[in-house]
Amino acid sequence: MNGIVYALLGTAFTFLLTTLGAANVFFVKKNVNQNVQCLFLGFAGGVMIAASIWSLLVPGIEKAQENNQIGWLVTSGGFLLGVVLLLAVDFLLKGKLKKLQDSGKKLPLTRKTAMLLVAITIHNIPEGMAVGMAFAFAAQEASDVNIMSGAVALALGIGIQNYPEGMAVTLPLLQDGISKKKAFAIGSLSAAVEPVFGVVAAMLASVANPFMPLLLSFAAGTMIYVVV
Repeated sequence: MNGIVYALLGTAFTFLLTTLGAANVFFVKKNVNQNVQCLFLGFAGGVMIAASIWSLLVPGIEKAQENNQIGWLVTSGGFLLGVVLLLAVDFLLKGKLKKLQDSGKKLPLTRKTAMLLVAITIHNIPEGMAVGMAFAFAAQEASDVNIMSGAVALALGIGIQNYPEGMAVTLPLLQDGISKKKAFAIGSLSAAVEPVFGVVAAMLASVANPFMPLLLSFAAGTMIYVVV
């Protein structure tokens, strides 16, 4: 089995875990009190902070060191770029939502929920790429069981983390008045980028590898901006 097939299977697993997490929206009441809403937001923030540190920044620094790059410099630069991008998106989104509000149209989402959705989707891209490249390298070194075990462990770890992330996306959507079916679909699709970019990364593993520290820290910057 070649690396692309392995990458597709690994990222399909992480996508499935997000979908299962998003499915929890069907077991939640649509109208909940303010305290529960605050709990949902706090939960989402905690998941995003944990993912930013343990799944993005730390692996980014380690990957930079493996590539003989200055770990703190590359990840700091990527992190700042992520913050700047979300700052620009936030500014544009604020203006767009204000225009809709002034025109008397109903807002489809609150700004906070829209930013959360953008950040979660962006951070799924390098995670999918990381899994894809891990399996591509494992396929190249088929005789080394440890490399394949590491790729499987990475996919498992990201998949486990994706389960609460699926919940973190769908619950705020529900509170914004989105139907449960639509919230589930949006939550699931936020992770659809993982298989796509995982396969692309597997095909271009040698080219994409040097840029992974920057991409991982960039995604961390977008996540932390939303939490703050």
